[in-house]
Amino acid sequence: MGDHLGRQSHYKEAAHWLEEARARFEAIGDRLGTAQCTRSLGDVLYLQNHYEEAAVRIEEARAAFEAIGHRLGIAQCTQRLGNVLFAQSEYKKAAVRIEEARAAFEAIGNRLGAAQCIKSLGNVLLMQSHYEEAIVRFGEARVTFEAIGNRLGATQCIQSLGNVLHMQTRYQEATVSIEEARATFKAIGDRLGAAQCASNLGDVLNMQNHYEEATVKFEEARSAFEAIGDRRGVGQCTRRLGYVLYMQNHYEEAAVRIEEARATFEAIGHRLGVAQCAQRLGNVLCAQSEYKKAVVRIEEARATFEAIGNRLGAAQCSRDLGDVLFLQNHYEEAAVRLEEARSAFEAIGDRCGAAECTRILGDMLTTQNHYEDAAMRLEEARAAFDAVDESLSMAE
Repeated sequence: MGDHLGRQSHYKEAAHWLEEARARFEAIGDRLGTAQCTRSLGDVLYLQNHYEEAAVRIEEARAAFEAIGHRLGIAQCTQRLGNVLFAQSEYKKAAVRIEEARAAFEAIGNRLGAAQCIKSLGNVLLMQSHYEEAIVRFGEARVTFEAIGNRLGATQCIQSLGNVLHMQTRYQEATVSIEEARATFKAIGDRLGAAQCASNLGDVLNMQNHYEEATVKFEEARSAFEAIGDRRGVGQCTRRLGYVLYMQNHYEEAAVRIEEARATFEAIGHRLGVAQCAQRLGNVLCAQSEYKKAVVRIEEARATFEAIGNRLGAAQCSRDLGDVLFLQNHYEEAAVRLEEARSAFEAIGDRCGAAECTRILGDMLTTQNHYEDAAMRLEEARAAFDAVDESLSMAE
């Protein structure tokens, strides 16, 4: 009951039922049941972006599994700790945990767990812009899933491959992979996976400036999420619809959609979604030259990202604040923010984010007529982007 409610975003109810079940297991001396409930409580906290609290619960569960010699439970907790670190943009630490979990799964002959870890490692590499290596990992995981007859896992790998191709701006190939995954999700009755693919297709279309088609896909995905009671998915699609409007310079309509998404996220306690909406509202206000209001929103978003340990979101907000200051000709303050963002991107291994900050710094120096310094910065940015592009061409 608790796990099911957690998937439907009924977090408070899920936590209540899990605490009740845990107490009953403790009362009858069932240490395995107690550990499993503790782990599930960690999952609920993770879904609410309470990462530090989630880690505490999962570590507690892991210790309980170790005490009774339950190797599967230990491996699953280690895997989850890797997922928590991933959500906090601690990619190197996440990879260590996930590799540890993978080894543990392999040691007990659990091929499903090992395959899931390989897929998670692909996600880590994707976030670090290591596309070639990510593709290898997703391919490896897919082979394992297919070997054990797990169509869901294999299909998720195809979907992930589509997301990598999307990041590589290989839009036609990305569409083919995502459509393939979507068809399989439908065939096996996975409505959530099919809805996520519809949203992914909207992202691909949006990046190609096919706004009307992107809107259709996001609306389709939103309806699908509503039908299965996934309020987080509904909120994400609503936010994306706001972004499409923003890209078309329909700022007032964009703000309405994003505020609607924000309200949805607040209702389910999804702090990451709330922060992303605040950041996007700041972008809308900046586009409207409402710079003071934009700063307030972006600072609000940054504080939330920092509170939940999302270093990527915090870095993006620092970059956005640098942009706003640049547009107001506050060059020294803008440079401080952009350097801060650049360091943060480098610390988490986001090469594209760091290169983008360097490019903006170069543009700002050009505006100030510091041409030699500007040329150095822009060459540095170009080299960084070329390094990422090289990994793209190698992946092809």
